[in-house]
Amino acid sequence: MFRILFKWGVIFSLVASIPFSGWVWWLNGQVVSRFEGQKWQVPSEVYSAPIILISGAPWKKQDLENLLEETGYRFGRNSQKVGWAARSRTKVSAHLRSYVDHLGFHESERRIFSFQNGRLVIQALNGDEIDEARIEPQRIGFLYGGNTESRQILTYDEIPKPLMAILIAVEDQEFYQHWGISLTGIARAVVVNFTHGSRRQGGSTLTQQLVKNMYLSSERTYTRKLTEVVMSLLLEYHYSKEAIITAYMNEVYLAQLGSSALHGFAAASQHFFGRPVNELNIDEFALLVGMVKGPSLYNPERSPNRAKARRNTVLAVLRDQGRLSDSDYKRLIEQPIRLASKQKERSVYGDYLDLVAMQLSRDFDEATLATKNLRIYTGVDIRAQRAASIAMRRQVAALEQRDPKLKGLQGAMVVTDRLSGQVRAVVGSSGQHYTGFNRALGAVRPIGSLVKPPLYLSALATGRYTWWTEIEDKRLRFNVGGQIWEPENYDRKTHGVVHLYEAMAKSYNLATVSLAQQIGFDRVGDTLRQLGVKRSFTMHPAMALGALELSPFEVSRLYQPIASQGRSSELGVVLAVMDQNDQLLKRFDRKNDVPFTDALLAVTLDGMTKTPKIGTARAAQAAFPNLNFAAKTGTTNQQKDSWYVGITGDYSSIVWLGDDDNVPLSITGSSGAQKVWIDFTKNVNPRSLPDSLPSGAARFNVLDSKFQMAADRCEDKVSLAFILGTEPKESSSCFWPF
Repeated sequence: MFRILFKWGVIFSLVASIPFSGWVWWLNGQVVSRFEGQKWQVPSEVYSAPIILISGAPWKKQDLENLLEETGYRFGRNSQKVGWAARSRTKVSAHLRSYVDHLGFHESERRIFSFQNGRLVIQALNGDEIDEARIEPQRIGFLYGGNTESRQILTYDEIPKPLMAILIAVEDQEFYQHWGISLTGIARAVVVNFTHGSRRQGGSTLTQQLVKNMYLSSERTYTRKLTEVVMSLLLEYHYSKEAIITAYMNEVYLAQLGSSALHGFAAASQHFFGRPVNELNIDEFALLVGMVKGPSLYNPERSPNRAKARRNTVLAVLRDQGRLSDSDYKRLIEQPIRLASKQKERSVYGDYLDLVAMQLSRDFDEATLATKNLRIYTGVDIRAQRAASIAMRRQVAALEQRDPKLKGLQGAMVVTDRLSGQVRAVVGSSGQHYTGFNRALGAVRPIGSLVKPPLYLSALATGRYTWWTEIEDKRLRFNVGGQIWEPENYDRKTHGVVHLYEAMAKSYNLATVSLAQQIGFDRVGDTLRQLGVKRSFTMHPAMALGALELSPFEVSRLYQPIASQGRSSELGVVLAVMDQNDQLLKRFDRKNDVPFTDALLAVTLDGMTKTPKIGTARAAQAAFPNLNFAAKTGTTNQQKDSWYVGITGDYSSIVWLGDDDNVPLSITGSSGAQKVWIDFTKNVNPRSLPDSLPSGAARFNVLDSKFQMAADRCEDKVSLAFILGTEPKESSSCFWPF
């Protein structure tokens, strides 16, 4: 009888083991394919340009301190450790971080910054003066493409050893001894659950937690627990402890940020503390490890007291295990939780990320951008972006308060590097947060008087006109398609014979239309296209006063050849794309094809410097009396649009204000958009345009009343730039005859 029972028992066991073996085989395939493949579906990270600090540039000590704090540097008694800074009454020192970008590896460096007469001086520790110093690129956001997770990937060697030790001490002391499951932990959990009559405790190792996060749901059933155990054994069979702990560090769920899940200690460190994980202190490591037990329960942003208590519990475990002395424990539990300022929230970059996604969509599919953890390096300047966003929000709010009829006023701003054409900042809304409608790209509106500098460039290009040339500002009539069009000046007056530089600086419409008629309206249209207008349009007389409709981004591209004096024509957004192994995948180079000489463009730009001095941008000159810059205001019919272009030594900036419903406003380019530019420029330490002109152009003093060179003693004179060969051939010494 026993033999029969034993025989059938063996047969039954073998038969029953077949589906069990098949199930284990299937689980093994799941474990290996997920772990060997793309373990973490990681969105591409988008980075700013490095912040280049240049000796001799205008800087305030407080501005540099604010910048260092915003980029995650901590101030202490000295700056010996990477990521730390120190300050005295007159100086700032910092140990700048190393970084890798598409240009290679940049070593960490200690630098001392002092401020002499409002100018920055950079020195090495030995006192030698340094030309420049660089603050590493900042991560400004992700390209998800449908992914809603936020991660940063660490290799095993990049994991801070104290963090690893604390995690193992608190979550799984037997991690290096067990094979994926802890029999003592399971036994303890069984006793607790049996005692309470329900499932109160699990006996999960770090390996089991990783399996649960990577492969399984969070349901609490014994079937799921059995699956977890088997998969944990398989994971330990196939992979080393180093691979498993590395995966855990990158996979662990630590917080929910709206619709995005925060995974991994590196991403959590940046979010909560604004610093790389390797720069955290023991108490900060303890806080993050404490959150593993309950990410929502112990979130320091939502429940700071509960999070602090949990952190102190972790520190107590370290003390009890002999990893912390009593004195260190007492000191650390008294430390307040210092979270990163919420001003660092990256929503300010939402409009810029639109441009990044638009450019990359031509070369990378959405799935690649959403999952491959590419590193995208852009030209955004975090100081300029912040200053532009704040200026737009602040000035629109002030205008709305001054005139309630302006409620709902919207705006957009595009800031480019004057020389390279790299886009440094984009603002697509006057609201505080990213709205989803990017007016910098999508608000296509008449550009008004911003068309005038390109029009005057057309005249200068003929060689028959200079800035001194006289033209009559008089009323004109045009028959356009059977309709009579009679342009008017803003003040409804005529101003007689004026010089070209006066007509543009004071934005005289009648003189401008007269000039366009003389050189030919089609020629003006050709110039606009040559400067970069790609949108189709039909040229007619009203185009000479800005009936042309463009977005702020397109206006910025139109002005780039003039602002750069021919050094750049296209706007740049993405510089390069690298993979997670720092291998360059693509570098974005731009064409520079401007069919105008550097001399002509420089002379045009120089003429625009008259607008702040004598024209419609005098308020900006009053705000910056010692700054030499170029500008142009623009206002469209019925004051539906307020425009401003400002060009300093560093930036070319376009500002637009208007209503989405295209209704008349009570502001002009001078009283609206100009205010935004002034606010922005006050916060970016502006530098003047250079005095020098390129080969083929020169600046001369000319009599205002007669086309002759003026001696220094002459009072009736004006300084104007000329294309060589078009300057006056005669001179005046301004002596009175006796």
